[in-house]
This record gives sequence, C-alpha cells and structure tokens, in this order.
Amino acid sequence: MDPVEEIKSRLDIVDVVQEYVPLKPAGTGSFKGLCPFHQEKSPSFFANRARQSWHCFGCDDGGDTISFVMRMEGMEFPEALEHLAQKTGVQLPKFDPAKTTEKKRLHEVNDMAARWFRYILLKDQRAEQARSYVSKRGIDDLTGDLWRIGYAPNEWEALAKALKEKGVKDEEMIKAGLVSKSNKGTGVFDRFRDRIMIPIADIHGNLVGFTGRVLNPTDKEAKYVNTPETALYKKSTVLYGLDKAKGEIKRKDLAVVVEGNMDVVTSHQFGVTNVVASSGTALTNEQLRLIKRFTKNLAIAFDQDSAGTAATIRGLDLARNLDFNIKVIQLPEDAGKDPDDAIRKDVNIWKQGIGNALGFLDWLYQNAFRSRDVARPEEKKMIARDLLPEFKRIADPVERDAWVSRLADDLSVSTDALRDAIRSVPDSQRAKVQKGRGAINSSAEPRTSDAGRPTKSRSIQLDERILAILQIQPDLQPLAENLLKGYDLALETNTDFQNYLAILADREFQDQSPQELEKELRTTAAILRCDHITRERARLEQEMRDAERTGDTVRIKDLLTQFNNL
Repeated sequence: MDPVEEIKSRLDIVDVVQEYVPLKPAGTGSFKGLCPFHQEKSPSFFANRARQSWHCFGCDDGGDTISFVMRMEGMEFPEALEHLAQKTGVQLPKFDPAKTTEKKRLHEVNDMAARWFRYILLKDQRAEQARSYVSKRGIDDLTGDLWRIGYAPNEWEALAKALKEKGVKDEEMIKAGLVSKSNKGTGVFDRFRDRIMIPIADIHGNLVGFTGRVLNPTDKEAKYVNTPETALYKKSTVLYGLDKAKGEIKRKDLAVVVEGNMDVVTSHQFGVTNVVASSGTALTNEQLRLIKRFTKNLAIAFDQDSAGTAATIRGLDLARNLDFNIKVIQLPEDAGKDPDDAIRKDVNIWKQGIGNALGFLDWLYQNAFRSRDVARPEEKKMIARDLLPEFKRIADPVERDAWVSRLADDLSVSTDALRDAIRSVPDSQRAKVQKGRGAINSSAEPRTSDAGRPTKSRSIQLDERILAILQIQPDLQPLAENLLKGYDLALETNTDFQNYLAILADREFQDQSPQELEKELRTTAAILRCDHITRERARLEQEMRDAERTGDTVRIKDLLTQFNNL
C-alpha cells in the first residue's frame, strides 16, 4: 500500500481532530466544534468519520487528516507526513538517509551544548557575573529554563572539552557552528566566549543555533554573535520564538514581530506570547512564509532610528507582496529604547502599543513628516517623494484621492500639483505588484466572509444545497434532473467535493425525512429557477436597449419573444 494511504488508513479523522478541538456529534458520522483556524462563537467546523474529511463553513476550508495536521502544526506536507508516520508506525522511504542522519546528529550536538551552557549559568563559579546580569535583566528561573538561557565561560576550549567527553567529534562541533578550527594546526576553539547564550530553535523546537550576547556593553567585540550558516541554521529562514509562539499566533490571528531576542523572552515572560523576533534584520520571504502558516496579520515593532525604519519598510514591502495585513507598533518615547524596556516598565504599555498599532499607510505618512519642516519647499518635496509612490499603488481611486487631498492640506499645496506629480511617478516593479498591498480597497474585490474568505454566490450555494440533498437521498436524483432541465448544474463531482457535500448534508439535513428532503429539493430548485429568470430578463432588457440604439427591429422582435417566453 502507498505510505500516504497507509497512514490515512491507520488514523481516524475524528480522533485526530479531537486531540486539538473538542467535538460533539452532529449527524450521520459527523462531529462539530469551534474552528481552530479562525475566531468564532458558534461551531461551524465539521469532521466526518465516514468520509475521513473535515470542513469549516466559516472560513470555507477543508481537507483530510494530513491537511488538518499541516494547518494545526504549521507543517509542510513532508513534515506532516513524517510526523504522522511516527504516530502510526508507518515506514516512509528514506530519500537521503545520510543527510537525515547528519541533521539529526547536529540537533543532538546543539542540544548537548545548550544543556551545558545552562548548567554553567546556574551552577558554575565562572558564571557569577553572568548570573548577576541575568538577574538584573529580570529573567527568572522559570523563564531561563523555558528559553534555555545559558552562559559560555571566558575560555578558549571549555565547550569543546565538555562535548568531547560526551563523544562529540571535532568535525561535528564545526558543522554545528559551535567551534572553529585552530589556526595553529590541529584542534578547535570555542566560537562563543564570555557571552550569555540564547538557543535558537526551528519551528518545531529543534535547536539549530545560538545567539551569544556580551555581558559588558562597553566591550569592543560585537554585541551579538550568531551561529554561522550551517546545514541547520540559515538566518533568513528562522524566526526566534516561533516554536513557542505559533499556537498563540493562530489563536490571536496576529503575529507580533520585534527586533531582538530579549524582546521576545520578556514579552512571553509577561504573558504576551504571540511574539517572535527577526533577530535584527529585515523580514525575509522565507520568514514571512513561515508566519503565513498561522496568520496573515502582522504587527511590527522595530526601532524608529533611520536603520530601523529602513528595515521596517523593506520587511513590510515583502509582507505586502505576500498578502499580509500589516500594522506598525509605535511605543511612547519615554517607554524605553525597545519593547523589552517598555514591558519591564509596564506591560500595559506594550499591550496598548499592540492594540493601537497604525496601519501601514498611516505609519508611513507620520514617518514622512518626522523631523521635517513643512515650511521649507525642499522638505515638502522630500515628503511628497516618500508618499506619492505609495499613493499611486492604491487601486481604489476614491481612497487614493482622499490621501492626496490630506497631503495637499498638510503641505499647503494644491491637489492638482500632487496629481501632476503622482502621474510622473514611474511604475516601478514594486508599484506594479498590487496583490497584498494592504491599501487596496477596490470595489471589484469579492465580498468576504467574517473569516476573511470570499463569500460564495447565491447560485453556487443553491447548487451545493441540491447536491447535498442528493448525497443522502440519491433516489431523488431523477426528480432533480427533471426539475433542473436546462441548467448547468454538475451532478458529477470529484472526491474532495463529494466529501464536502456529505458534511454539508449532515449540517443542513441530518434530521429530515425523505418527504421533507423532496420538499426542500423542490423549493431550492424553484428559487434557482426564479434567480435564473431574473438574470435572463436583465440580460435581455440590456440587449433590447442596445438593439434600440442601433435601430435593429428584427433583433428587438427576437429578444422580445425570448423575454415573453421566460
């Protein structure tokens, strides 16, 4: 048997879902509960045992056991498959066993290093200054244990010797990025010395590297040193704290992104746990795609100096390309230099900052005026230069005009001047990308449900209602075909859609008798016919008006006959 099908055969969708979501019976083989993928008060999430499938009528998403685990755990298909294979005892084919074994070993080496660093911080006399530093930063033992914060002593081979005693080879330590080769020939020396050690985990909690922070800020060495690029650690693909924050990010439907690792630790310590760090760099595509597994809503808090602002804009531009909804957190100037300071001063400052985060254009607008004198023509020009390219990207003309008018008022210039200037803004590659730009509110956009997905048209909903009735009462199919003659209704559907229809039938018609189902079918078909006639009459009326303008009497007569026959 195919391994994927074997895994599915050994699992029950209801049992798997109930590990995450409480369910109650809801029809023949169906169970319902609150959807784990969007906020709701009334259950719209169904799992069907007979079909081994799930569907949420609130966010209109669904699938099988594997897709559910992918969504819940934020895994890609191969990861979810491996996770479920271990759960069920199914052997998956190993495409590159040597590579898999090596990565597993490097995870083990990093884990041993983290345990040793933590032990040194807690017990070793060489760590007295480090313990004092950690205490001053307000990191209690529980937080230290949770984040596995440790200390690398100020010695050249302390870690290397400790790991060798545990059977770790020099080459393994080098590959893990923990040591470097000695310039004096053989041997290795520790990469991290006299630093607070902060382990970095991947999305599943496996240790992939470390950040080392100096104790004395006056030291000439770099304040932070990270593990170099290794088989496990690629800075652009890791978000610090995501392994611990992903559940709360999904529940809050919001990811808060900060700059520093300690911002994350402190925020989690004080109860705000949907927070991750980009580790001081602009957000990358890989990091954003990780976040997108759990939410499409971002609130970003970076330092508001020139470098921090530039990083924010670069990260937000990528996020807008990936269809994120974006806000920018601004903390009061007297709150401290970063979220860590603000939280320790008063966690409510941090909570309010998140709650009052500005939309991207509002933030950009404020930022354009910061430290500029609008009385000086050259500075007016600089403000317009920053904002007009963003205004040009707004698809909706009313919204765009509102921003232009606001800018004209604040700069004391005419709207005509700004409109002339905006027309001269080149259509850069950034400006051409309209999808996910955050400021787009085109009237052509489809309507969306409360869960953020486009709503289905009435005709599609009626079609699905009829097909769901036929799922549980197939004897009515001849009647349905007779009632629906002349309509393009697909009675033959694929497996995924059949699963969806079975769940829809359980939700809508579980307690109805055959007579009640027949009545429901006739009523739905009648509504469908009325809608069809209304649309056809509107079409024919428009074509008759067009024919009248051209004086085509023959065409008018033909259209009138069609109209009367409806």
